[in-house]
Amino acid sequence: MRQSLDDWLTYVSALHPIAWDLTLDRVKTVATRLDVLRPAPTVILVAGTNGKGSCCEAISWLAVDSGRRVGLSTSPHLQQFNERIRIDGERVSDQAIVAAFESIDRAREEITLSYFEFSCLAALLIFKGAELDVAVLEIGLGGRLDAMNIVDPDLAVILPIALDHQDYLGDDREAIGREKAGILRSDRPLILADPDPPASIIAEAQRLSAPVFKINNDFHWREERVQWTDISGKVRQVEQGHWPLKLPQTSLAAAVQAMSLLAGVESDAISGLKDLTLLGRMTNVRVGEVTVYVDVAHNPHAAEHLANRLRETGTRSFRAVVGMYADKDAQGVLGALAPLVSDWFLAAVDESRALAPKQLRLALPDSAQETAKICPGISAALAKALTNCPQSEAIIVFGSFPVVGEALEYLARQDQTGS
Repeated sequence: MRQSLDDWLTYVSALHPIAWDLTLDRVKTVATRLDVLRPAPTVILVAGTNGKGSCCEAISWLAVDSGRRVGLSTSPHLQQFNERIRIDGERVSDQAIVAAFESIDRAREEITLSYFEFSCLAALLIFKGAELDVAVLEIGLGGRLDAMNIVDPDLAVILPIALDHQDYLGDDREAIGREKAGILRSDRPLILADPDPPASIIAEAQRLSAPVFKINNDFHWREERVQWTDISGKVRQVEQGHWPLKLPQTSLAAAVQAMSLLAGVESDAISGLKDLTLLGRMTNVRVGEVTVYVDVAHNPHAAEHLANRLRETGTRSFRAVVGMYADKDAQGVLGALAPLVSDWFLAAVDESRALAPKQLRLALPDSAQETAKICPGISAALAKALTNCPQSEAIIVFGSFPVVGEALEYLARQDQTGS
């Protein structure tokens, strides 16, 4: 008898033989039985390679600030499954998720569903019963065949496109862009936040007669000014001085443009975005005299952004704790951060997809391979990195969501023990 959320997560993890089964027929059939294909009066789908979570967080924050009731679905989670499903910024309860899983399990009958498909349906079912004004739904992988794409959005957002998940999405930006563009619908606006978008996205938008609002043309977020285009086509802007932002400018700019089309956006609300944070995006934790940054960067594009953010801290040298999946461009990721790193701590990750630390070492620049430390896990790597860490250095943990999740748990334990 499955009673707890952990019981259900164990059950749904083993139910379907393929973790990423990129087909929509099964999940859409169950969604139709549950009547969840329209989870809110207004639905926003957000896709892209990097910055999706930050953009979703910002859209949700702006919508809540405007007095709307908002459901937010993101993935994956860092520490608790409940992070994936939030209403007005608050995680839903274990009980709500268990009740949703029970309903889904009954409705699916003979149909098998993956862990991710169960997760998506749970979010849609919870949102359908919550009397929302807006549902903000993050695409998990790609777009065209992602389980969330069973929902027809009123507005689509596509963040910058880079090489990632090539085994599923294609080997170049044009192929990946074509998959991302699968979230577009006829005559529904697209917020395109890639400054150099693949032609495949533009072509699909033209085919569907989808109005396109493009970054640096129709909207932008620069050091001194935020600019956007409202629903009437009028260009609006606010002078905002130099704000040290905690989330990517591109993601925040796209969120402002999205809200301006759906409900309008006030200048005062935009100023509130400067303090917006998201767990695992340059999150910093103090352990004694040492600052530890944790970030989910796991592809070269994200690693380059992380490197720029680290330079902005003023710290010149970092100890790096890293674990990665075998299907990622480890050489590209490590190379982007190598100029900032004095010591490498390469950790084993307890997942079948993980890249063994000895293989990860081979992806380092030649000069760093001999001195890199091999560690049995993230906690062990962090403990070693913290030992005798000079006050002039900081620590950066990155490489995947599970790596960051385990690091945050380890750091929380250090805080509790006063270490």
